[in-house]
Amino acid sequence: MFNRRRLSACLTGSALLAGLLLAGLLVTGWSQPAAAQGAIMRNQTRIINQAVTNQVRQALRPRLLVRDGAGAVSAMETGAAGRHLALASADGGVRVWDLESGRQVQRLQAGPVRALAVADASRTLATVGPDGSVTLWDILQGQPLRRIAAGGVQAVRLSPDGALLATAAADGTVRLWSAGSGQPAATLPGAGGAVAALAFSPDGRRLAAGGADRAVRLWSIPDGQPLATMTGADAAVTALAFAADGTLHAGDAGGAVQVWRAGSTTPARSIRAAGSAVTALAVRPDGLVAVANGSRSLGVWTGEGRQLVSVENPEGTVAAAAFAPGAERVIGAGSDGRARVWDLGSGALAAQLIMTRGGWSVLDGAGRFDGSDGGLGDVAWQAEQEVFEMTNFSQPYYEPGLLAKTLRAPAALLTPGAPTVTAGIAPPPTVQIAAPAGAAAPGPASVAVTAADRGAGIAEIVLYANGKALDPAAVTATEDVDVNGQPGRRVTFTVDLVAGTNRLRAVALGDNRIESVPAQALVTVVAPVEKPVLHVVVVGINQYANPVLELNYAVADARGVTAWARKQTGGGVFAEVKLHELYDRQATRANIGSLFAQLKATRPQDVVVIYVAGHGENAEQSWYFLPTEFGRNLPFETAAGDARGGQAFRQAVLQAVAADGISARSFYRNVLQIGAQHVVLLIDSCKSGGVRRAFEADADRRALALVGQQAGVHILAATDKNQLAVELEALGHGAFTYAVLNGLGGAADGNPADGMVSAREVLGYAVAQVPAMALRHSQSEQNPTAFSRGADFTLGPAGERQAKARKKKS
Repeated sequence: MFNRRRLSACLTGSALLAGLLLAGLLVTGWSQPAAAQGAIMRNQTRIINQAVTNQVRQALRPRLLVRDGAGAVSAMETGAAGRHLALASADGGVRVWDLESGRQVQRLQAGPVRALAVADASRTLATVGPDGSVTLWDILQGQPLRRIAAGGVQAVRLSPDGALLATAAADGTVRLWSAGSGQPAATLPGAGGAVAALAFSPDGRRLAAGGADRAVRLWSIPDGQPLATMTGADAAVTALAFAADGTLHAGDAGGAVQVWRAGSTTPARSIRAAGSAVTALAVRPDGLVAVANGSRSLGVWTGEGRQLVSVENPEGTVAAAAFAPGAERVIGAGSDGRARVWDLGSGALAAQLIMTRGGWSVLDGAGRFDGSDGGLGDVAWQAEQEVFEMTNFSQPYYEPGLLAKTLRAPAALLTPGAPTVTAGIAPPPTVQIAAPAGAAAPGPASVAVTAADRGAGIAEIVLYANGKALDPAAVTATEDVDVNGQPGRRVTFTVDLVAGTNRLRAVALGDNRIESVPAQALVTVVAPVEKPVLHVVVVGINQYANPVLELNYAVADARGVTAWARKQTGGGVFAEVKLHELYDRQATRANIGSLFAQLKATRPQDVVVIYVAGHGENAEQSWYFLPTEFGRNLPFETAAGDARGGQAFRQAVLQAVAADGISARSFYRNVLQIGAQHVVLLIDSCKSGGVRRAFEADADRRALALVGQQAGVHILAATDKNQLAVELEALGHGAFTYAVLNGLGGAADGNPADGMVSAREVLGYAVAQVPAMALRHSQSEQNPTAFSRGADFTLGPAGERQAKARKKKS
C-alpha cells in the first residue's frame, strides 16, 4: 500500500517524484470516474508537494553540544601496561578510564593538578598539586593513600611495578620514594638545575630527568647511581619518554624531539615537531612517537623520524598525548576538556571521551554513544533551534562498551549500520500535547498527543505520566490528521491522574527510531494526597533444574531485600507494605509471570520495587533472566562445560535460554502494565555455567537500558559478572546486593541529605561502591549500570544508623 509517511525518507530528487507518481497510478488505476480521478489526482499532487518540501528540508546536520564540561585537561598519562588512562581537568577532578572495559572507573577529587602518573600494576595514581605537594591514590577505592613529604615538585613518575615514586623539584632535586610507605628511598645526585620531566625505562631499572640546562641525566634504579648525561637538546627539556628497546626521546621548549639510542650520549636523530614547546611525548613499543605542543594538531612520527600522520582538534588545542594499547590509535587531550582518539591510518576521529561534572560519555565518529547516566545528560545534538538529548538517539545509536570496541573489536558493535549523525538525519516528528486545563479531578482523564511528520515518518507516539510510559492499552483512539499542511497522527490516551501535580511528557519516534523533542504539560489535581503503598517483588534462585547451575547467595540476597521492605512498615512514608516473594523451585517462569500480573492493580501513586537474583544470559543480543527450570535438559558437567562442549554446547544453551528465559522485552511489557507510576527494577544476575563471551554484557546493558528508557523506570543491573563473583562469603551477600542494601539502609542519602533515600540516590551509590567492593573481596571485576529516566521518588527513610551519623557529624 502507498505509505506517504515513508516515501520522503526512501526516495530522493527525481526518483521521489517518479516514485510518487507511480504510486499514485498504482493506487488510482484508470477505471475511476473522471470526477473521482480528478479529486484523487489533486490529493496526490498535494502529497507530492508536501513530500518534495520534506525532502528538501529533511536533512538536519546537528552539532555536538556539551554542557557543564569539566574544563581543560591539564595532564594525561597511561600506565606502563596501557590499562588505565588518567586525565586531570580544570574542575579539580582526575578521571581514570579502564581502556579494556572502555569505562570511566573513577573520578578523584584531587583539586588543581599540574602533573600526574599512573601505575597499572599496583592500581596507584600520583598527583602533583599547584603547591608542589604529591598525593598517592588508590584507583579502586578513589581515596588518597598517603601524602609524600616533598615540596616544590614539578614532575612525578611511578615505576612500572608501582613500587617506586620519582619526584623532581624546581630546585633540581630528584628523589625516589617508596610508594608503599611514602618513605624516602634515595636522593639522586647531579640533577643540574630545575627539572621539568622524568621517565622510567620500561624495565624500571633506569630513570631519566631533564630540564632547564638542556641535558638529560640517567641513573640506575634502585641504587640511584649516575649512568650517563646526554646532551644535544636545542632548548630546555620539557618532556621525556622511553621506547621498549631503551631508546630515549626528549622534547624541548623549541619544539624539537631528540632521540638517543641506548648507550649513546649524543642524539641519533632529531624530529622537528613544531615551533612551540613540546608539552607531551608518547612512545609506542614499536617506536612510533606522538608529540603534542599545545597547538591544534598532534603529530605522529615513525622511529626513523618520518611523519606518519598529523591530526587536528577542531575545538581547541592539544597539550597531552598517549597511544591506545593494542590498537592503531593515538589519544590527545587539551583545552576543550575532551580526549580524542584518532585512527593512525586515516587520521579520522575514531572516538571522543567527554568529561563533565555530571559524569562521562564516549562518542564515535558516526555518533554512537556510551556513558554514565549523569554524563549522557550533559551531551546533546543541536540542530538549528532544536536540542535533541543524546538519549533521544538511544535506539539506533546506544553502544555499551563503545570505547573498548573502538580500540579492540570494531566487529563487535551492536549497531554496525548506524549512519553518521553529522552527515545529516531525517528530523523526528514534532509533537504537541493537549491535556485538561486548570485543576482536574483525580482519576481517568483524556489526553491527546499530536505528531507531525517532518520526513522521518511517525513510527510511534509515547505518553509518560510522572515519568513512566503508559501501557498501549491506555490508547483509546488513533487517527491520521493534517498538521499545518503536513501529514500527522493523533493518539488519545486515558491517564489516571493523582492528587497533586501530574507531569505529562509526550514523544514521537520517526522510522529511524530517533525521539522527538518532548512536549510537556502539568495537570494539577486538587484533592487529599493519599500515601502510597510499597509493593516489593522479590525473586531469588539458588536451586536450578541442573545442579551445576546452583548458586549460594541469590536467595540470601533476595531475603535481605525482603527484610529491608518489612522495616518500612510504620515508617510514615507508606500506607502499607505488600511483599510478593518467589524463591528457588517456586520461581518458575509461569509463577514469575503471575506475580507480575498482580501488579497491574497497583495505584498510580504507589511505589513498586522489583528485585531479581539468579542466572542471566544473553541470546540474540538481548538479556534473559533464567527461572528455576532452566538447564533441565542441558549436559552441564562443570561450570566450564561450555569450553569443552564447544559450539554445539553453546548453541544448546542459547536455544534453552530463548525457550525458558524471561527476556528484557518481556520485562518491558510487564512493567508497562504495572499501574504504579514509580517503579525501580534491581537485577543481580550472573552468567549461567560460565558461558559468558567477550562483550556479551554490553548486549545485556543495551537491552536493559532501552527497557528503562522506553518504560520510564529506574533500572540498576549487575549483569557482567561470572558465577564466582556472586559468592562473597565475607559479606554474606553478593557485592551488588550488599551495596544496594547499604544504600537503602541510609548510606545513599546524600544528595540531598534529607533523611530520605530516593531511587536515584540508591542507584548512584551502588554504581560507585560495587566495583571496588567486588575487587577488594573477590578480585573479580563487577560494574553495575544504572539507567534512570523516570521521575525520582522516595524509597524510605534513611534509618537510625544514618540519622545518628548525620547528628554526630553536625
